[in-house]
Amino acid sequence: MIRNYIKIAWRNILANKLFTLLNIAGLAIGVCVCIILFSFVNKELSYDKMYSNSENIYRVNMETSEDYDFETWATMPNAVGPAMLKDIPQVKKMTRLIKDDFGATASLKIGEKNFTENGLYLADSTIFEMFDFKFISGTHESAFSKPKSIVISKSTKVRLFGEQDAMNQFITVNNRDTLQVAGVYADLPKNSVMDFNMVYNIMDSWMGTNVYWSNASYETYVQLQPNVNSAEVEKQASKLIDKYVDKEGQYFTKFFLQPLPKIHLYSADIREGYSTKLGNITTIKSLLFLSLLVLLIACINYMNLATANSQKRAKGIGINKVLGANRNQMLSLFYVETGIMVFLSIIIGYAVSFLALPLFKSITGNELGYSDLLATPILVGILLTWGVVTLVAGSYPAISMSGISPLVLVNKSKKKGSASEFVRKGLVVFQFAASIILIIAVTIILQQMAFIKNKNLGYDPNGIIAVSVKSAETEQQVASLIKSLERQVNVESVSAVQAMPGTNESGRSVYKLATDNTGLPIASCRTDGNIVNTLKLKVIAGNELPVTIAEGDSIIYTLVNEKVVSYLNYKTPEEAVGKIIHTELGSRALITGVVENFNFNSFKEDIGGYMYYKAISAPEGIRTLLVRYNSQNLSQFIGQLQQTFNETLPNTAFDYQFVDRHVAQLYASEEKTASTVTIFSGLAIFIACLGLFGLAAFTAEQRKKEIGVRKVLGATVTGITRLLSKDFLKLVLIAFVVAAPVAYWLMQKWLLDFAYRTEINWWVFVFAGLAAVLIALITVSFQAIKAAIANPVKSLRTE
Repeated sequence: MIRNYIKIAWRNILANKLFTLLNIAGLAIGVCVCIILFSFVNKELSYDKMYSNSENIYRVNMETSEDYDFETWATMPNAVGPAMLKDIPQVKKMTRLIKDDFGATASLKIGEKNFTENGLYLADSTIFEMFDFKFISGTHESAFSKPKSIVISKSTKVRLFGEQDAMNQFITVNNRDTLQVAGVYADLPKNSVMDFNMVYNIMDSWMGTNVYWSNASYETYVQLQPNVNSAEVEKQASKLIDKYVDKEGQYFTKFFLQPLPKIHLYSADIREGYSTKLGNITTIKSLLFLSLLVLLIACINYMNLATANSQKRAKGIGINKVLGANRNQMLSLFYVETGIMVFLSIIIGYAVSFLALPLFKSITGNELGYSDLLATPILVGILLTWGVVTLVAGSYPAISMSGISPLVLVNKSKKKGSASEFVRKGLVVFQFAASIILIIAVTIILQQMAFIKNKNLGYDPNGIIAVSVKSAETEQQVASLIKSLERQVNVESVSAVQAMPGTNESGRSVYKLATDNTGLPIASCRTDGNIVNTLKLKVIAGNELPVTIAEGDSIIYTLVNEKVVSYLNYKTPEEAVGKIIHTELGSRALITGVVENFNFNSFKEDIGGYMYYKAISAPEGIRTLLVRYNSQNLSQFIGQLQQTFNETLPNTAFDYQFVDRHVAQLYASEEKTASTVTIFSGLAIFIACLGLFGLAAFTAEQRKKEIGVRKVLGATVTGITRLLSKDFLKLVLIAFVVAAPVAYWLMQKWLLDFAYRTEINWWVFVFAGLAAVLIALITVSFQAIKAAIANPVKSLRTE
């Protein structure tokens, strides 16, 4: 029986070539989109589940006080981990983790060669057991058995030492510490938030031996005993704050335990973490919704086209029923037909998904391998997709067409306003409502991205290169490099700073009174001056920081932004100039100037307080040179810059970064989301157009005799085109009425993530509505014009 069903179904598929082509194309695109997006989602959801103890490992996060806006931080004082291990029995192991030099790029020297490294960390030795390090050379027991030891990943070993044995080789870090390689471990899995390439013992540094509850720069991971209630451990951990920290020093109030497998996707609102491999669960949900929407639109196409084609197949169904076929047999036949169609679509869609992987990477920046498409969950998902789509897409056509009466053989009349026609129109409305929502969403997302790019930051990041000098051996080397650079014709200005805006500044507070315990959290950055010219800050009161400071001068000269002045309750910026500012820097900090507020962080955050300062004895060092250049030949300028650097700092690796690219990186995630949503929304709209194209073709076919009569009576091509198009345009207008409020609500929620955001303008909805009408007109008009210019003699010919 099933064999006959397959034969009949295959014959029907071949007999309706347009129907088959449109449905397979739509379903194949939908399946391809789903496979790629499901593979990406599956990869994102797999993060950190490979470790043997992953269910019991947690990152400790903390909630800050009201002064810091109750933010959640991933970093904390280095005393938290040891205190939890000592005082909480449920804590089995702990490890602290911090990037070398608080996250700055490290300069490595091996023999006569210099290298840069972004993945150098300090950690406790327990990290090797907690995260299942697989050692190729050495062991986790012996890795830190000797002082000043370091372990490196296999890929790092190849980069630094080539084929040479790395064991017992020496690596000089930042011209400061010389470490000996005590182990080589297999590269950590790509789907792990742990992104270190090199690890050395935190106990070989003051960062591990000097235990304190003040500076919050350390990530802390704990491994709990099996079957422990993590909520109870959180309560015990939070009690440690009152036990060990004076009330005046409690700038954090609670500790939270975040399960290791959730760190990757659930850290968007957590600040100060070190991992560079963080995703966003909101993005994952959006992509899942988008992929299912694309597949649903493809299913709706099938349902619409199949029911529209029912008039063509009515006689065949009637004959089968006259010959004895019952409803269940007809249902089975239509489900088999749908199953074959979906199977062919899945084969084509799956094959295309392999070819589309490079395109997916170029669009989203996310890399997928062939192995990701062959993962067991994906193969199982494909099988489920075949079954579900067959049932969903085939259900209504099967039920609708299997119910056609044998009387159709003698009664050729078509009921207007039939249930099938009503459902078909409803599905078209759904498709175009979804399309309009997508058009509005994409327009607003792109508008917000343009707003961010074009908004005045308060400083000019273009044309500035940040060169790392933190590994310079002497201050004289840095001074000599600055003089050499200032002599170059393509250099406008050079400013020596602690950090470029938004990276590695020091966290401090400004107090209204020296006796206050709470104040305004600010970012402070040491500079040796010339910062206004280099960043093009706008001074609104006072002057730039002094060029030189007399020997023995103990005053700390500061340049603050308007946020600081406003907090200190000065009526005007001019009033603040010359006043003493109370910070952790001491009581001799003087405001020399006030600059306009500038966005040193992402536009997702409100502008905070900022202070540049200059002093003879500064607690922070000079780590970066900001070089503003005016060269048209950038590669040549970089070459000259590197040559000057290497001549002045021969034992330091040349490391630089464009400040404008750093700013762009703050919105890389949103840019990727915008690209992804734009492309896949376009595919969803294209699939909807395929269905509309097919419906227009069937409508024209059904009304060909009417069109023939109208042409004989003098109807024009324009009139007939308008006749066939108006019904579809009514559906598009209904879809717009449904879609507009839904789109407004969704995009209002999305924009709330940004402290600075564009407005949702009325023209966005007008644009989306007109775009939908235009898309529908272009799609329908081809078939309408084709029908209108057809020879009426052929259409009026007796059957």
